[in-house]
This record gives sequence, C-alpha cells and structure tokens, in this order.
Amino acid sequence: MFDNYGNNQAAQPQPPPSSPTRVVRFDKSYVQSTPGILKLVEIICNIVGFICIKVSPAWFSAFLYNLLYWAGNIITILLLVMYTFHLVEKFDKLPWLKFEFSFCVIMVLMYIGCSIFATTIAESAGYAVGFFGLCAIIAYGMDGYLKFKAYRRGLPPQ
Repeated sequence: MFDNYGNNQAAQPQPPPSSPTRVVRFDKSYVQSTPGILKLVEIICNIVGFICIKVSPAWFSAFLYNLLYWAGNIITILLLVMYTFHLVEKFDKLPWLKFEFSFCVIMVLMYIGCSIFATTIAESAGYAVGFFGLCAIIAYGMDGYLKFKAYRRGLPPQ
C-alpha cells in the first residue's frame, strides 16, 4: 500500500527560461553602418538647408522649411539615439520599421515641396536650399527603401 511512496511526490515545475536582458548600451558601430550614416547625412542636410533658408529673403518658404527642419531633426536625432543606445531592442513590440518607413516617405514628400518652393522664390540661397533639399530627399529615400526591404524580409529593426 505505501510502497514507493516517496518517489510519487509532485515535481516542482521548472521556472521558464528567462529572456536575455536587453541592456541599454552605447554602440558606435551603428553610426558606422549604412542606416547610421544615412541618418547623419539627413541631420547635416537639415542643418545646412536651415542655415541657407535663414539667409534667404523669402519669409514664407523660410517658415515652411523651418517647420520641416525642426520636425525632421527632432525625429531623426531621436531615432539615431534610440538605435545607437539599443533602445529599439527594449521596445521591440513597436513596429519600428513601419514607423520609420512612413516617416521617411513623409519627409521625402515634404522636402520635394519645400525645396521646389524655396528654389523658385529665392535667388542664390534658394538654390543652395534646393541642393541640400535634394541631398536630404536622396538620404531619406534610401533610408526608407532600406526600411521597406527589411520590413518585407521580416528582419528585426536592429
């Protein structure tokens, strides 16, 4: 009746394996990668175009470009910091690639309009704004294309 009583005890359930902790750390290799370089180019084009538009006499195009500059720089710098410090891995439930692709598409469309508008109204400063706007269009377009390809392939954001 009581034979082998000690061996029939209920086994304690094993704790689930812990997921690897996602550590916030500085990673300078992201700045040396293609998306990091594109983000730096986007920031530089935003700043130089902003300086050029402030020199131009056209106040309306300066107002529009000012809005585009601040929105683009704040979000691009925020994304650069989030990727550089691996904060994207901490918030992996968010659709980062979709967000960044849509941001790049919006920035390309806004830069097309603002650069054309600044080039047609202002003289020499407007041409410089148009050139740096074109550089920003290329950088944002390439960044958006890379994000779209990564999303379609099912890759993680980082």
